[in-house]
Amino acid sequence: MTAEADVSTEQIRRAMTPQIEFGRRLLVEASSHWGSYVVLTMPEPWEVARGMVSQTPKHVHFLESMDRAVTETAERLLPPADTIVGIGGGMALDMAKYVAWQRDTEPVLVPSIASVDACVTNTIAVRDAGKVRYIGFVVPRVVLADFDLMQSAPAHLNRAGIGDILSIHTALWDWKAAAERGCGAFDPVVAEQVAALVNELEAHCGGIRNTTEESLRWLIEAYAAENALCLGVGHSRPEEGSEHFFAYNVEHRTGRGFVHGELVCLGVLLLSRLQENHPERVQSILTSSAVRYQPRDLGLSRSEIEQALATLLEYVEAERLPYSVINERPPDTAQIEATCSDLRF
Repeated sequence: MTAEADVSTEQIRRAMTPQIEFGRRLLVEASSHWGSYVVLTMPEPWEVARGMVSQTPKHVHFLESMDRAVTETAERLLPPADTIVGIGGGMALDMAKYVAWQRDTEPVLVPSIASVDACVTNTIAVRDAGKVRYIGFVVPRVVLADFDLMQSAPAHLNRAGIGDILSIHTALWDWKAAAERGCGAFDPVVAEQVAALVNELEAHCGGIRNTTEESLRWLIEAYAAENALCLGVGHSRPEEGSEHFFAYNVEHRTGRGFVHGELVCLGVLLLSRLQENHPERVQSILTSSAVRYQPRDLGLSRSEIEQALATLLEYVEAERLPYSVINERPPDTAQIEATCSDLRF
């Protein structure tokens, strides 16, 4: 989410005010202007989107992973195109950003679900040896938020979008604690602005539960506002902390991928308990929005969750991740058992 050193001031300015179009039947009109275009997608969203475009793409590439070696090979094999289009969730959008970055162009990003903030963030999440790495800096030509496409997806995938907003709750605690320990500076003005998004989230829980047009629009706009604030301070501490580190460690240890927002929501609940940071508020938001976060719904066992917590300090130290509650209060066996006591496995 943060910018690389060689990113220009103009790129930052454009990234902080991305062009986002909301509506229905957006793909019909937009695709008529794409010329020869390549689509990066997955089978499920493309099955819906293919009936919404007005001209056939030059090539459709179905993603298998965002492993760094796989993305590099796939990009080299893709044909030249006038427009690079990503249609889908976070993986498809990141792959479109990667291809565009390599070809020094701007992609068109079409989120098929509101499960993650990848449509408005500018770095690219790739995996090296199973670990998440953020590379590059890409500003999309346009983000097309087509409600027909997004509302055709399973509801739980759109509900998962609260993860990258709810994460602010725990991330701000971590950011402030880090500053108090001399690990960077805390900006109270930015903290207040980003915390306001969690307050707004509470008001939108009912709409998110029902995946209404208004709630989907709010999620995308909230992602953009959050991204702009992070770009302004030059790092992602306002929204990424121990809850994300927990999610990364789960994926690292299990070798499996999960719906990002759902796993982050579980992380927010568990780490807010460790922080003693109003976990009841987190629980209320999770319940009201009907997001999936229970381990049994995510396919995680008790031992996998407990081991992810037990090894979290080791993981963040090995990865040199920013200071957080994990460094401040590394959980012992009794705390882990208490933290997980009411989870459903």
